[in-house]
Amino acid sequence: RYRVFRSEYMAVHTDRARRYHVNGLNMIYDTGDGFWSGNVIDVSESGLFIETHHELAADTIITLMPDVSEEEQLPFEIKAKVVRTIEYDPDNFFDRIPGLALSLVDMDDAQKQKVSAFLQSHGAPCRKD
Repeated sequence: RYRVFRSEYMAVHTDRARRYHVNGLNMIYDTGDGFWSGNVIDVSESGLFIETHHELAADTIITLMPDVSEEEQLPFEIKAKVVRTIEYDPDNFFDRIPGLALSLVDMDDAQKQKVSAFLQSHGAPCRKD
C-alpha cells in the first residue's frame, strides 16, 4: 500500500504554475462547431479558467483566440484541452462560477515566452494552489 506523506503531497502541489488575474481579459474559443467567448477568471503559463455556461466534454481540443489588441503580442491562436467543466447550477451551487478549466497544449517556445511576458506585465498574481 502506497502512503503519501504531507511533505510529498506539498511538493507535488506546489509545482503548479502561478495563477494571475488579468483585468478585462476575454477569450474567444472555437469548438469546431461554433465560436464562444468568456471572461478569463484566472490564467497561468500552462492553463486558464474561462467563465461560461457552455459545457464541453473533458479532453476536447479547442482553439483559443485572446481578445486583446495587436500590441499585446499574444499568439493569435492557442490550442487548449478541456480539463473539466463546472456546470451552471444555481439551485445547488449559487456561488460557484460556471466555466471551463483548460490546459494549454502544443505551444512552441516563442508562444510560451509571449504568454509569460504578457502575464508578467499585465497580470496580478491571484493564487498558487
